[in-house]
Amino acid sequence: MSIARVFSFSLLLLAASRLLGVLRDAVVATQFGLSGHADAALVAMSYPDFTVSLLWGAAVPAVMVPRMAGRAPEVIAAEAARWSRFALVAFAGAGLVSWLLQAPITHWLAPGLVGVDAHLAAHTLGLAALVALPAGAVAMVGAAALQAQGRLQWQYAGHVVFNLVLIAGLVLAARLHQFGWIAAGIAAAAIARWALMRRVANLPHAPSANSPFWPDASGLQAAALALAASGLTVLYTLAARAFASSAGPGRLGVFHYAQRVGELPLHTLFAVAAALALARLSAAEAAGDAAGARLRGRQWMQSMLLLAALLGACGMLAAPLGVRLVFGWGHMNTADQGEVVQSMRWILALLPLQAAQLVLAARLNSHRRIADQVLGYGCGLLALFALGWWLPDVWWRALAAYGAAYLVATAVLWQRLGTRTGDFELRNSGLLLASLALLGAMGWLLDAAPASTSGMQPLALPAVLAGALFAAGLAVLLRWDTLGSEVGRKLLRRYTRH
Repeated sequence: MSIARVFSFSLLLLAASRLLGVLRDAVVATQFGLSGHADAALVAMSYPDFTVSLLWGAAVPAVMVPRMAGRAPEVIAAEAARWSRFALVAFAGAGLVSWLLQAPITHWLAPGLVGVDAHLAAHTLGLAALVALPAGAVAMVGAAALQAQGRLQWQYAGHVVFNLVLIAGLVLAARLHQFGWIAAGIAAAAIARWALMRRVANLPHAPSANSPFWPDASGLQAAALALAASGLTVLYTLAARAFASSAGPGRLGVFHYAQRVGELPLHTLFAVAAALALARLSAAEAAGDAAGARLRGRQWMQSMLLLAALLGACGMLAAPLGVRLVFGWGHMNTADQGEVVQSMRWILALLPLQAAQLVLAARLNSHRRIADQVLGYGCGLLALFALGWWLPDVWWRALAAYGAAYLVATAVLWQRLGTRTGDFELRNSGLLLASLALLGAMGWLLDAAPASTSGMQPLALPAVLAGALFAAGLAVLLRWDTLGSEVGRKLLRRYTRH
């Protein structure tokens, strides 16, 4: 399969997996609305992926792929076997610890859950972790082997399978009125993803006789440093969810739904932008063209900030209709939907900060400056905790703390990259501030405007306006933005070629 087809197929599967994640949340909202039961289900479902991402996720691409890429199948198989053994042992232990400490872990993740809701969340979380943690960690090793073979599309196929099986488990739990079936669905989804990764990897089963049994010390040290960088960003979400939960039952669900839907377009499109821009940026740096690398970096930052501002503005207008279509089919009433819309608009106002952080982190990666990322993310996490503990238990507490984390982390990362490259990109920093001010003012005005409580037609009008705004903004980007015009020319050549 050609690189272009692999990229297109991977992007399609990535988008499908994330849309299925939204559908999974919609199933929870349909069955439980905004309630303690919904918060319990969300905590139990998200715990395995959050834990594997926090303790393991970055080690796979950062350490394993460079050791596997371009090697013989036997070498890839031996490396994958070593890391699979380590993942199985380490995360089987983590699953056992999660089962033994299910009650305190649940309290840390969702302090607002009490009584029956807390018991359901803890029991489901503990049972699912016994299987989902080791299966998820080993599946990531298989995904790394596929990435090293240039077959990245299968990694996203694994996410699609995971979400499909988990949705089936949620529907079964709702039909049988047995909350415990959610744990079975989580475990079955993790096993299905692991089985797919194992089947499609096509690696030899007989490693060399003198091959080491465990990963070497240098690999483990590199993995620890990579995890210190990526794991901190996972803690942003976990800490913000905990602050949201402390405001009362259902508040964790509001933050979760708003974050999931609000951030979906940017993080999906960033995968495309990274694939288009990072390769040229890295090539310029490898060739010693520091000026060219700085120019590419500035162009990439500008494009992502403009795109984030456009997505944020359009998302704010379309949020009421989007929330009604996704969550308006069951126990989530109109008032609850309004709370999700309100929180989503403030999540969307943070998109320029998130875009800037993603670009800065990728550029620091190209300079092998992981320690700078650890510093930036660590400062952001400290800001999140400090503001979250200082603020009272109001509905916007988690949003404010979440925004503080991105603001501080972005500022520190920008300073570190500017020191490294000698270019602080004053024009792009001004663009970031202007985007934040514009989206903040827009969010405040829309929240102050009277909301429609019935009928789809009043909700459709701002959504149509959002569609027109997005089409016009995208046309401007494809025509006038440097990287956007480059993408536009490639699309024009592709679809006008006979």
